[in-house]
Amino acid sequence: MRQKLHVFALAVALILRCTAYAELRKPTPAEQQVLNKYVTVINKVLDQFQSDDWNESVDYSVDDEVQVHPNSGRPLDVDEMFQRSYNVRPGSDRFKRLVQPVIEKLQHEPDPSKKAEITKGVQDLMRLRVEVHFNRESIGFDPPPAANTDLHLEGTAFAYKVNENPDGHGESYLLAFGSWGQLNWDAQHRWYHFRFAHPQNTPYIENIEIRIYGAPDRIQELLHTVDWKQVNEALAR
Repeated sequence: MRQKLHVFALAVALILRCTAYAELRKPTPAEQQVLNKYVTVINKVLDQFQSDDWNESVDYSVDDEVQVHPNSGRPLDVDEMFQRSYNVRPGSDRFKRLVQPVIEKLQHEPDPSKKAEITKGVQDLMRLRVEVHFNRESIGFDPPPAANTDLHLEGTAFAYKVNENPDGHGESYLLAFGSWGQLNWDAQHRWYHFRFAHPQNTPYIENIEIRIYGAPDRIQELLHTVDWKQVNEALAR
């Protein structure tokens, strides 16, 4: 009996997965035009993250194979995102200045607990990751706005240092773009819920979310040197 239930559950999961996949479709010409502009703008912004101190990896991007989900309830929703990761380049100025001295210190530290603490500290300085999504139904974060300070970065609707960090290294920051400014914070769900101006399956991008994780000093540099105003060029007019 248990085996039959297991087979049934697998069959249901497969059907649901195939149904969800079947719902995906190619973008319409109007949607593709919007996506092309979005790709151009976001790549232009993310290219500003590049540096001789870092090796860049393009983990995910919105490409020619992008598919649209027509039943998401949002104006435009796709199955792809942007994500780039960075690791300190061995032999770079940053490596020599910040990493190499710590490695030498580790070699002379006999205490295992202190070694672990030192290792975590240097790992915080060696990694960076950025993710970009659009048409988010809601954006949640902690601490909430009442206990946080908006960074007031030019071009953003709001920007906060947050606690969520899936990588476990360094610090985390959230930048939001679009018409979030008039919304009220939902304390129960700990989020801002977005009100879309355009109906489902219309070719509009109304908001963009950027999350940055990793080396605190590098993030601070990026927050104040990247032209964040450019992100708004991808939004609906």
